[in-house]
Amino acid sequence: MSEFKNNDPRLANLPYAERQIVDEMHRRGASRRDVIGYMMAAGATFAASGAIFDGVAHAAAHMPKRGGKLIMAGDQHGPNDTLDPQLFTSAVDYFRGRMFYGSLTRLTDSLGYEPELAEEILSNDTATEWTFKLRRGIEFHNGKTFNADDVMYTMNRHSMEGSISNASSLVSMVDRWEKVNDYEVRAILSSPNADLPIALGTFHFKIIADGTTDFSTANGTGPYRAAEFKPGVRAVGRPFENFWSEGGYLDELEHYGIGDPVSRLNAFMAGDVDAMVNLPPKAIPQVEAAAGRDVWSLKSGAYVNIAPHIKLAGPSGNEHVWKAMQHLQDRERLVKGVLKGQGSLGNDQPINAAYFDHFADLPQRELDPDKAKWHWNQSGLGSTSLEIVAAEVAPGAVEQCTFMAREARKVGINFDVKKVTTDGYWGAVWLKAPICVASWNMRPTANIMMTLAFAGSAAWNETRWNNEHFNQTLVDVRGVTDPTKRAQMYADLQTMIHEENGMSLPAHRNYVDAVGSHVKGLTHVPLNNFGGAESPVTLWRDDA
Repeated sequence: MSEFKNNDPRLANLPYAERQIVDEMHRRGASRRDVIGYMMAAGATFAASGAIFDGVAHAAAHMPKRGGKLIMAGDQHGPNDTLDPQLFTSAVDYFRGRMFYGSLTRLTDSLGYEPELAEEILSNDTATEWTFKLRRGIEFHNGKTFNADDVMYTMNRHSMEGSISNASSLVSMVDRWEKVNDYEVRAILSSPNADLPIALGTFHFKIIADGTTDFSTANGTGPYRAAEFKPGVRAVGRPFENFWSEGGYLDELEHYGIGDPVSRLNAFMAGDVDAMVNLPPKAIPQVEAAAGRDVWSLKSGAYVNIAPHIKLAGPSGNEHVWKAMQHLQDRERLVKGVLKGQGSLGNDQPINAAYFDHFADLPQRELDPDKAKWHWNQSGLGSTSLEIVAAEVAPGAVEQCTFMAREARKVGINFDVKKVTTDGYWGAVWLKAPICVASWNMRPTANIMMTLAFAGSAAWNETRWNNEHFNQTLVDVRGVTDPTKRAQMYADLQTMIHEENGMSLPAHRNYVDAVGSHVKGLTHVPLNNFGGAESPVTLWRDDA
């Protein structure tokens, strides 16, 4: 077995007992030399020891204050809001999940992973068996002691026959979970997957108590108890007094949705909310110039796109229709004019330069009205107007449609952009309308992103594209260690999506939120708004 290792010399990576010793040494006035000497005696390198001392000193200078309340304004809320982790769909779900639940692993700013409810993670040499040794002494909010039965119940919900999990494709290679003892579980895989611990740190794999079926409230191990939950309205958390780790500093953390971006911005600028998601790019200078208001921006591979249901009879299933749409995208105008440079050009496939396995040599698809007109003529639709349903699910989501419609009119193609509200969009429109917009968060690896949204069996495969060669390559590459072969396989995967999937992906976007200067404990995991939805644990206010 290969023991989990993390060479990042950060304070957060110290075992709890050692961190307590180093913290106490610093409080008593120990010098940098004293702490480095202690750490080197314990087996750390000189560089790591120095970095840890600096981390302790920085932490002491920025010690979180307890108390106060923060109100965080999301956008995409609706009646499908849920406290069941396997059904999480939107950013509001992910933030709530981090308030109330914990996971076996947690993701870092660099998209690595660290143990959380697991304290030790081991794999065999082929990454086909993963063992998770669990922390002891952790409580659920109802007083139940966390153990292996909770992990087994949680994980089996994602892999059982008939599972309705939105992330079951990420663990489809897990043949079975085995309980070794009360504080150790093992995943037996049917094919290698070095990314499994990373996948288990993503949004849907929050640990729930054994036997849980009622999700009208949340019974987790997270820093806050669920004091109130109203789907489509808000969630309120209050501190869990027996939270096992650091965090949960606020007296109250409230999260609710304001669908209209102008209303959300006005509420933030007036001080009615302490932070807001998806700051409109044109409002960035306004926030930067305002006293006590800051921009919270993360570079990312998140994207907006237009998704046709290519398996439906009718225009959305016509290959020439979606090829015409791809050639009508004014990508540069979207990035420069709408996103104000807070993003990058999209190329009709999801893996941009933010990912390690990005294929940089894939030719960039450009605005080409002549090619679009040729494909439209081949479609046989003539002057028929084609409806596209759009909502402001992210900056640029609506404009990608209106810009396309403008270019289309120049060559005699008619699109009817039907704008709808974000309220309930993911339940009522997405995956239902023949052609609609979507907004996707970045995932920690290229394989996880493509597995979740492009594998033939994926619940969120929005175009319903199904290519067996793609599906098999996506599985096979997980066990490839030769860098040249791996690079070629990922190049093939991205090329297949670019040429065959059907979606238009004109732009990748940064996560650009706004936050009051009094809000501290920000996180920077580039997978979602509000610091990758990791911030609920660490948020505090310095004026409490």
